[in-house]
Amino acid sequence: MPVSLVTGGAGFMGAHLVKELLAMGHTVVALDDLSGGFQDQVDPRATFVHGSINDHALVDRLFEEHRFTYVYHLAAYAAEGLSHFIRRFNYQNNLIGSINLINASVRHEVKCFVFTSSIAVYGALKPPMREDMVPVPEDPYGVAKLAVEMDLRAARHMFGLNYVVFRPHNVYGEYQNIGDRYRNVIGIFMNQLMQGQPMSVFGDGEQQRAFTYIGDIAPIMPGRQDAIRPTARSST
Repeated sequence: MPVSLVTGGAGFMGAHLVKELLAMGHTVVALDDLSGGFQDQVDPRATFVHGSINDHALVDRLFEEHRFTYVYHLAAYAAEGLSHFIRRFNYQNNLIGSINLINASVRHEVKCFVFTSSIAVYGALKPPMREDMVPVPEDPYGVAKLAVEMDLRAARHMFGLNYVVFRPHNVYGEYQNIGDRYRNVIGIFMNQLMQGQPMSVFGDGEQQRAFTYIGDIAPIMPGRQDAIRPTARSST
């Protein structure tokens, strides 16, 4: 029976992924520091660990105890626009924490490391975004995400760590934290409407954006990761 680690497992996307993995027969450990997630969103059939990917001793202990088959890394502080002003915090949480996981995955010969990156790696490139485009991130959040992708590529080349990169775009749905002022316009609009506030509209309001429902993303993330060649996937 596969044993999977889901970081950010109490968060919006992570909680959905935990359910999908359990339905596939995986034993699941959900690691989350609850800075943006909620423990009651975690399926009780999973083992919940309250902790941070920045705690390398904790990460190493979990890998030693559970001998993970797969790692699904969703934990991040995803305040893209804010990342310019919290650079140290951004890189500590979104880059250094990820490296702790990659190091442990290499040492314990994880079959596949699945990383949830971001469309932010593309920066201001003209849409539609394609996987063959050369990423040009414009903010520290995107830089950190791209750096993790590059480190995974290096780990694959040097140590044979198989990996998959997902770059989901404007995901919405159940478990979304509508109290977050920096992530996802749908959640922001819902929060404003519930408080009787006007919705924040920039420009002339004629802009159009694509959105992806979590129910369409979560089922494809588990896949058969040991049979997938390392590549970058985008939901756009």
